[in-house]
Amino acid sequence: MTGWFSEFGDLSGPPGGVPYRSDGGRFWGATFDCSALYRFNAARRALAGAGLDTAAVADHARTLATMVQEAVQAGRAGPLSEAEILNPVRGDAPRARFLALRHPDAAAWRARLLEADVVADVRDDVIRFGFGLYQDQADVQGLIAAARAL
Repeated sequence: MTGWFSEFGDLSGPPGGVPYRSDGGRFWGATFDCSALYRFNAARRALAGAGLDTAAVADHARTLATMVQEAVQAGRAGPLSEAEILNPVRGDAPRARFLALRHPDAAAWRARLLEADVVADVRDDVIRFGFGLYQDQADVQGLIAAARAL
């Protein structure tokens, strides 16, 4: 047995094969790498040190998404205002940290926004704008201005 791909509980067995787990753990693929857990824990400690928890991060993202949604609905976001908002911000309900807009020109909008250093995701006729801690209201104002220039 190699030890790298075998089941830890079977390492003492006889040679002649590589026994795999019989449950979902067989899809881990190799010896478990826990470095991602260390990074996660370090990031959570850093956020806690800054007084941020999941609710605060979600609230920040919701505020930014609301700004874009209001600009789209008020016609202040250029042609983005012609799009259908697929996942509108509604109160404090749990939500993903992106705003998705459907329009036939979504891919063309993304290409032009990328030229203006605005990164968005597009899938078929849906353009998605994600919001996180690394963005602020000035970034959202930049997105809205870039959308007006489309």
